Amino acid sequence: MIREFGIDEVIWTPFNYDVARVEAEEFIDLLVNQLQAVHIVCGFNFRFGHKGRGSVELLQEYSEKLGFDVTVVPAVSLEGQAISSTRIREMIADGKVDEAAELLGRYPSYRGTVVAGEGRGRKLGFPTANLEIDPRIVLPGEGVYLTWAVLSDGRGYPAMTSVGKNPTFAGDRQTVEAYILNYSGDLYNQSVELQFLKKTREIVRFKTAQELEVQIAEDVKLAEELIDRFHLQGNRIVLQ
Repeated sequence: MIREFGIDEVIWTPFNYDVARVEAEEFIDLLVNQLQAVHIVCGFNFRFGHKGRGSVELLQEYSEKLGFDVTVVPAVSLEGQAISSTRIREMIADGKVDEAAELLGRYPSYRGTVVAGEGRGRKLGFPTANLEIDPRIVLPGEGVYLTWAVLSDGRGYPAMTSVGKNPTFAGDRQTVEAYILNYSGDLYNQSVELQFLKKTREIVRFKTAQELEVQIAEDVKLAEELIDRFHLQGNRIVLQ
């Protein structure tokens, strides 16, 4: 996404003990004298340096001394409430992916490599793509979701995705399993991106596999009915 906005280079610095001890003035020196910054853009509540001592005011003070420009991006709100990454993460974790989309300007998505699962979906007649879990990424809360799957070849398909631990089969491991409608083929070791469009129901523990099979069939039917409400642009679903 950063590259799509025309950014040429990104320096990603993991936040560790050494970084946390860098004093605010030293951080400014690093930006200006080592990275040759001539214009610095930051958020209105930007804090930096040891114990967060650096502030927007300090950055502006040094901009006059060292000759660089500063642009401070103000807070952004929707319907009177501030938009923040914390609020968006909480919405996603609560399964409110459609509400999070309004704040993001896009549907939240998760990209992962397809790995081997238990094969239960195939036995039920609904083979699923099981995505590898990245613990660094906030996953939507447990539930069943209408999603849009973008495959590594760029093709997109509607999908029903389950996020949970397979309680019907006494599972204890978090999984992301997508049944991709109108697709047949081998996706193992391929990258799949899932756009989470809407939560359709909670995860339920069924008494038998047959009951689960009936429910999945209903989930698929619902996906076919709902997907036409969303706007497809290229190979992705976008907000209207």
